Amino acid sequence: MTTAMRGIIGLGTYLPRLRLSRSAMADALGWLMPGISPKGHRTLAYWDENSTTMAVEAARSALRSSAMPITSLVLATTSPVFAEPLNSPTVHRALALPRSTPARDICGTGRACLSALVQMLEGSGTGLIVGADRHVGPAGSVQETRYSDGAAAAVVGDGNPVFEFLAGADFTSAFIDRYRMPARPSGTGWEERWVREEGILKQVPVAIADALSKAEVAPADIKHLVFPSILNGIGPALARASRLTGAAVADDLVERCGNIGSGHALLMLSLAAERMEPGELVVIAGFGQGASALVLRRTSRELDEISRVSTQLESGIVDGNYLRLALYGGTLEWDRGLRGRTSAGEALSTLSRYEDAILGFQGGRDRNGDITFPPKNGEGMEPWPLADRNGRMASFTADLLAFSPSPPSCYGLVDFQGGGRLMMDVTDPDAGSVAVGDAVRFVFRVHDSDPATGYVRYFWKAVASKHDGAPNG
Repeated sequence: MTTAMRGIIGLGTYLPRLRLSRSAMADALGWLMPGISPKGHRTLAYWDENSTTMAVEAARSALRSSAMPITSLVLATTSPVFAEPLNSPTVHRALALPRSTPARDICGTGRACLSALVQMLEGSGTGLIVGADRHVGPAGSVQETRYSDGAAAAVVGDGNPVFEFLAGADFTSAFIDRYRMPARPSGTGWEERWVREEGILKQVPVAIADALSKAEVAPADIKHLVFPSILNGIGPALARASRLTGAAVADDLVERCGNIGSGHALLMLSLAAERMEPGELVVIAGFGQGASALVLRRTSRELDEISRVSTQLESGIVDGNYLRLALYGGTLEWDRGLRGRTSAGEALSTLSRYEDAILGFQGGRDRNGDITFPPKNGEGMEPWPLADRNGRMASFTADLLAFSPSPPSCYGLVDFQGGGRLMMDVTDPDAGSVAVGDAVRFVFRVHDSDPATGYVRYFWKAVASKHDGAPNG
């Protein structure tokens, strides 16, 4: 009888399609900050994306690789939308997980995702861990140019994993490399050489050595090292300090898309997995008030095509408008006009009454097979989830008069596969190019936010399927 291996059985990543060119950043602020590198670009979350919506997309991708029921959900982020309440229940309901499945947030450090991953792998059941961030940094700062937006997720359980779990370790320290006070949107980092020499190179090797000892693996047996950081050259230096001299250091992706924060280790691991041979060992490590390290073995299982990071890296739209970063990130005050004024008002009560419809995009089907959204209460309708059904545009309008943080405001009637029709917003940077008859899929996005209180409302929108995996636009 074959014993099921415990490990990572599903990986999913999400990179926003909009990419801000660093040359545009250098052009805008090079006169003030001459050290800004013009090389490459960073991902930029669209106006209706945040850490919660990106977490949903990464999780949906990871869940496609596993049919096992999820028994726990963890959302790791350093940029939570709400300080109160929890953000993970919104992700939970958008994924339509069983209500008996617990959900929790973990915040405060960039290695929170890896630390939770170690705990999940050492435990039991099938867990879903998602790391997601939308970074806000001071204009012209290192964190503004090197950090970026995105999410990555892993499904952990017993079965046929992509990576078999051998051992993990945590090392806790009060060492502070960066901090952010509750009322401030961006963090403050300390001097890079201090962080490198006294923090990373002294603490991370301790966690790696502990994990290798638990796995009964020699440093020379490790073929790959994954370590997320925005510090140049830190990967090879860490490999030497940890005696992993035979390990290939994974691409940190800072130049190609930026560091997406909490989920970046999983993003790097997903890309490295595309090039790994079955049986090869990898160490994945993280730093922040200590260190976490895991030892994994690549299996022969192929990655889901949808999960391939290489495809996502090449499917972005490079943009040269630096002001989008400040406007979409909420640091630039601008005149919304009369049409842009919203109020939370009855939103809390409405969400409570129609939670499954609003967050889970669940319609209903009656005895005659007719689809209704929202579902009619008390009429014997069966639940009819719409998020994964896809559809086609029956009508389309690009409206330059309606309010939108990125005009035009795009919307139209969508016909769902299997029946049903709904008027929906259409989103993404090139939404204006959508035409009647185009195939669309559905994404979880910000519907609007109340400027007075900051309250955010979510709903589902349509995006053109033809752009999935398309070459760089």
